[in-house]
Amino acid sequence: MVKKSHIFAYDITNLKGDILGGFTTAIVALPLALALGVASGAGAKAGLYSAIITGILSTLFGGTPAQVNGPTGAMTVVLIELYEKFGLEALFASMFVAGLIQIAIGTLKLGRYIHLIPQPVIIGFTNGIGCLIFIKMIPYFKTNPLLAAITICIMLFFPLVTRKIPASLIALIIGTMAGIYFLPSGALVGEIPQGLPQFAFPKFPLEQFYEIIRAGFILAMLGCIESLLASLVVDELTRTKHNSNRELIGQGIGNTVASLFGALIGTGAIVRSVVNVNAGGRTRLSGILHGIILLVITLKFGPLASRIPLAVLGGILMGTAIKMIEYNATREITYASKRAGTVVIATTLLTIFTDLTVAVALGTLLSMFFFVLRMGDVYLKKYDIDCTGLSKKIASYTIEGPLFFGVAHAIVSKLEIEGEDADIIVLNLMNMPAIDSSGAISLKNVKEILRSNNTELIFAGLRENSTDLLVKMNVISEADVALSSLRIGEVLDHVRTLAQAS
Repeated sequence: MVKKSHIFAYDITNLKGDILGGFTTAIVALPLALALGVASGAGAKAGLYSAIITGILSTLFGGTPAQVNGPTGAMTVVLIELYEKFGLEALFASMFVAGLIQIAIGTLKLGRYIHLIPQPVIIGFTNGIGCLIFIKMIPYFKTNPLLAAITICIMLFFPLVTRKIPASLIALIIGTMAGIYFLPSGALVGEIPQGLPQFAFPKFPLEQFYEIIRAGFILAMLGCIESLLASLVVDELTRTKHNSNRELIGQGIGNTVASLFGALIGTGAIVRSVVNVNAGGRTRLSGILHGIILLVITLKFGPLASRIPLAVLGGILMGTAIKMIEYNATREITYASKRAGTVVIATTLLTIFTDLTVAVALGTLLSMFFFVLRMGDVYLKKYDIDCTGLSKKIASYTIEGPLFFGVAHAIVSKLEIEGEDADIIVLNLMNMPAIDSSGAISLKNVKEILRSNNTELIFAGLRENSTDLLVKMNVISEADVALSSLRIGEVLDHVRTLAQAS
């Protein structure tokens, strides 16, 4: 037994589970790696060595021990477009840039901010990616529609029979046999070059530099999001906690090396990671073994892959795309909140018709906008005050939460409208942990408006961390600080005394 914190540490007590997990995930990864490599335009070998290189290096240096890494559908969507626009060299150059960006994000400890993307946005772009993969595979479907349809059916319905054997593997075997003996197709994977990949630094025209940097950023961000989502899933299954920054550094190392050896970049793969954990994998050994087993299969049985019909690989990815779409989550979110459902639908459409970066950015902004609207409604709470025997009508409100630029206007507008019938309004700030300059200006404006309507605004529960800002912004005077800092009950007693005296 050795310390688990060391990068090469290993707990031998889980050896059986890790071996079984590594073997099982290698079988699951094989058809997907082939299909994604061919779909990207870089070739089947690029997909296979992506699973091998990132499967070993990203696991070894990453921050989620039980996670399995390799090429995924989301990344391949972007890679297809890059290949079609700029060619193979620019494709590898963009992947190299993406790896470096991921290393930088992890080194600067920015990994925790990736989790700030709202869940409806994540569901939306996952749905959009599923749609895009399906659309991109239509040309492969057309090479042999019947064979592709059979493959899709196996992908969708074989799991109803058993989940112990990967549906993608069964679809690959049955589809290939059907293509060879019953439904011959001239569109095949073709010859896969033998031997290990060769080191080659990508060369590209200088005029493509900007597009390569832009594409590298998109790939890096998408890879970060998908990898950390997979890490969260693994955390839930294993009752552990991953290291986000180390995970991104590991992803960056694996992807940088993969791009220099003619392989696709990868991410944490949710399905393969779940398969690994369910099979017993708990440490880095399972992911590393998955890569080693794929290497042996590639070197020994690579020539057999040359006879796989493209319609079968297209069918596998089409089936994967259909299963990627989060039907239940979309329905539940839309039923629970129309605003959240709008974010899901908008992000899905933006992913399909623009690009992933725009989709995530605008989807996040839309979520923030809806959040601000909702906060404007719930942040201001009114409490009834018994004004029996008093000469003036008193109203009391409490601000629940920070008063920042996004909600300040909505809150003070509501306060202005509802406070028209009161002579004195007591505004409790005890539950306002922070306020920015926009919030302070809004309070100052509403105070002046109420005063012009002969309504006095008095503060209560003012926190020390907000006092200086409100004084400097002339919201309250130095003389009012003592009263404004009292608890709401004490301020109300003071106000009642004023109302009685008058």
